[in-house]
Amino acid sequence: MFGDEYINRKGYPSINVQATCDSQERFTSVAAEWPGSVHDSRIWRRSPVRDIISRYDGAACLLGDSGYGISPWLITPFKPPQTDIQRRFNRVHAKERVVTERVFGQLKKRFPILGNCVRLSLDRVPKVIVTCTVLHNVAKHLRDPLNFEDDANEDGCNEDEGGEEVFENQATKQRGEQKRNGMLGFI
Repeated sequence: MFGDEYINRKGYPSINVQATCDSQERFTSVAAEWPGSVHDSRIWRRSPVRDIISRYDGAACLLGDSGYGISPWLITPFKPPQTDIQRRFNRVHAKERVVTERVFGQLKKRFPILGNCVRLSLDRVPKVIVTCTVLHNVAKHLRDPLNFEDDANEDGCNEDEGGEEVFENQATKQRGEQKRNGMLGFI
């Protein structure tokens, strides 16, 4: 049976899966061991991916949704956007981030076991999730001819993250905001 820590904010048991992906719709990292009640920002702070990318101190970055705190290595949308250029930035950001939503949609279609109810013991579920992501990557590499419809929101907006964003610290937040503001010239 599930413990209370597996009950997510929507009231049902789950495992919080945090992943990164590339533009070819392949998973580049996956963490599937966190109970559903754990906030994304906590998982991110303890993530090996965060440790690695932060070593580049902003020379490389990932895109994250508004539930995360901004940093030089994790760029989030403006919340709320105040200017037209910030709104355009948010649209471009969302169009790029929608790739991740699409990859998760493909994963769930390819492996229906990941749908509403996984009928396995709790200790096996994370292994099944990770295995499915690896098999998804293999299918992508082999150019699996299955045609998946794009179930992700077309504008990339998935603002149902809930909760307040959590920053690593004020100095990191400010450096992330400076980097994001520097990106506005490319929009």
